[in-house]
Amino acid sequence: MLLNKHGSFYIRNGWPTKIMDAITDDNHIFSPNNELIAVDAIGVGRVMIKAMRYWACVMGIANEGKDQLGIVHSLTSIAELVKRYDPYCIDKGTLWLFHRHLARDCDNATAWNWAFNIFDAPTFSKDEFADALYAYIQREGGSYARKVVEKEFDCFKNTYVSDQTFSISKIVEEDTIPFFAPLKLIEYKGNGRFEKRKIQSKDVPLDIFWACILLDNKDHLLENRQIGIDSLLEGSNQVGKYMNLSYSTLLELLQQLENNRYISLVNNFGNRYFEVHDAVAEDILEAYYHTIGR
Repeated sequence: MLLNKHGSFYIRNGWPTKIMDAITDDNHIFSPNNELIAVDAIGVGRVMIKAMRYWACVMGIANEGKDQLGIVHSLTSIAELVKRYDPYCIDKGTLWLFHRHLARDCDNATAWNWAFNIFDAPTFSKDEFADALYAYIQREGGSYARKVVEKEFDCFKNTYVSDQTFSISKIVEEDTIPFFAPLKLIEYKGNGRFEKRKIQSKDVPLDIFWACILLDNKDHLLENRQIGIDSLLEGSNQVGKYMNLSYSTLLELLQQLENNRYISLVNNFGNRYFEVHDAVAEDILEAYYHTIGR
């Protein structure tokens, strides 16, 4: 359970590109020993460098380890694809993949994991969010102060909600825009209230949706080629949770997968599930990025 490792710096548009470029040029760039080098090379302050290191890991951009020179990072296989075909992270599929990793990381991105997997209020204020998160942390044995939890809400909100009019044509230049704003998962409704927006099928590229299911259920699929629809909707760290899908939208996306012959839907006396045909998430993603990179 971890809060405020980002130093209150939310992930901004443009940062993932800087992170990928920096690690490619020097895989020790985020080692504390190289902090001043990183400040000069990336062009942000020391606290932001620490925040970038945090976001690189919790978003699945980089793997972190140690060697004789200090902290070392390597790009994940997904980040390698993104750097090659979508280096400015404009494609929605890229945003969904990074959001997926963030929302599934209970240990290091506790507020994000909790917000999408446990917190079920469709609308909320800052106080309501902070009250519920604080209570959860107390139940789980955490010892963070209430003020720290409130700051965590601010960072959570700022990763998804933009105070500016969003224009995808300007996203590369406007590095103050929250990185995940295009997903419109969280919307400000006015009067201090926010809404966790139900995502429509058109908001998610089908191959990204399918790859996420395969990645989420990789261990399960080694032994069982069937997945229950309810488990995708209600299961922790499944697409229904972190994409905030309704049952009808989930079923619509699954029907599209069936039309593409990825799966076969089955309704066995009210027990709804689908059978997975041979598919590998990495192959699906490779084909997807090849397509958008043309």
